[in-house]
Amino acid sequence: MLGTLGGGVLEGEAQSRALEAWNRKESILFDYSLDADIDSEEGAICGGSAIILLEYCDPHHQDVFKVLTKSIQDREAGTLITFLTKSSSQCILVERIWMESRSIETGAFSEKIRPFKHDIQKAISENSLIYLEHADPVVFIQPLIPLPRLVIAGAGHIGKALAHLGNLLEFEVTVIDDRKEFCNSENIPDAHHLVVSNIGDAIRLDPKTEDTYLVIVTRGHRDDSDALRNAIDTNIAYLGMIGSRTKIALMKDQFINKGWATQEQLDQVHAPIGLEIQSKTVQEIAISIAAQLVLVRQLQQNTPKKPVTSAIILAAGESRRMGKPKQLLPFGDSSMIEMVIETVGKTDVSHTIVVLGSHYEAIVSKIKSKQLVIARNENFKNGMLSSLQAGLKKLPHPTGKVLVLLGDQPMMQPGVINRLIDAASHSEKNIAVAVHQGKWGHPVLIDVTYTPQIEALGTDQSLHDFLKMHRDDILEVEVDHPEIHRDIDTIEDYNKELKYRS
Repeated sequence: MLGTLGGGVLEGEAQSRALEAWNRKESILFDYSLDADIDSEEGAICGGSAIILLEYCDPHHQDVFKVLTKSIQDREAGTLITFLTKSSSQCILVERIWMESRSIETGAFSEKIRPFKHDIQKAISENSLIYLEHADPVVFIQPLIPLPRLVIAGAGHIGKALAHLGNLLEFEVTVIDDRKEFCNSENIPDAHHLVVSNIGDAIRLDPKTEDTYLVIVTRGHRDDSDALRNAIDTNIAYLGMIGSRTKIALMKDQFINKGWATQEQLDQVHAPIGLEIQSKTVQEIAISIAAQLVLVRQLQQNTPKKPVTSAIILAAGESRRMGKPKQLLPFGDSSMIEMVIETVGKTDVSHTIVVLGSHYEAIVSKIKSKQLVIARNENFKNGMLSSLQAGLKKLPHPTGKVLVLLGDQPMMQPGVINRLIDAASHSEKNIAVAVHQGKWGHPVLIDVTYTPQIEALGTDQSLHDFLKMHRDDILEVEVDHPEIHRDIDTIEDYNKELKYRS
């Protein structure tokens, strides 16, 4: 027995009828009123009513649950659609279908569930259950999402206590420490995963998904700093670090001065960590952190997010034909890369990601104070596609469309970008390309549902190859701006653009 229906007489009635369902080898659906009179000795007076499904599971249903369980173990969200058909006054025929999120995103609906497509998408976007009791058959739509990940950097006293609380609070708990005598199942039995490794390296290699909650409680300043540095530019759900106000202030100054983070990124760190409950003991500190984790999780789950447009600026190239970092060449009142960022900031784009590779440190020093996320492409020599793939990994939730721009097009106009976004919003096509006099140019706007396909492209392929594969799904948006065809590769290109501006 797992969980509860609420206890009391309702649960007693359900248990009694469950025995009946077992003996008959049939499923039962029944209503139970909670509107008994205050003087009733047996009834419930909570108000309202409950609908209870008691399902007798045959082997076919077990097969569905096996597939569902495998998906959740692989951290693949999905939706369980249950059809309930009445065969008698109470007897119910139950049919279940499990759909992974990737199938829903690509529109792979079977004939049976296609009529409920919008209800399924609504249930997913709002992370809520939908019960269509007036449908024939009755339909129950249940999104199932893997447990959020709680990653604890540090296996000391606080880390151990927090792992126990995190498990109770339905997090998938990972503990990281470089000391095997602390980071083991005997010392921390409540962790789902134990990683014995250099803490900074382990945080760098951690997948850090959008449902990751990272708590940094290591034994010293160096490990705290390494862990924070390897997580500060990611879009995780929660990032918190223990420490006094003095320590936190000094670390923030260090991160700003060394260009490791922007002020905006540091403002997102919960430090000092935990809710203020005047905690002093290890257990009290762990409780204050756990309470903050629950608060953040509840706020995120109860706040529906509308899809937005995020921009990825590709600026990782080596500038071989230019002979020096072209991204830093003067343009207008700043540099080329800063001009592109400034242009995007004047549009309807909600989030900006800049992908860097070659000349990383020099470019970061120029743009570190701006409100954006920096993605580092270690494989920048593999070409533009590798940079796009690196940028896609940093997409914030809930991105709906991805705008792909070139870092060497500082002459791009905000109007072109907004025209592309507006045109795409009124079209059923999932890709929009800027066109001038019948010729494609940049930028390109791509629906986020294509992200898995782009990430799967090999090093011998390009974004142009991807666009050709989906030619029928492309909206061509005519613009009166020939600069969409131009980029700056050589000193001659650069000088021409400066003349155009003058």
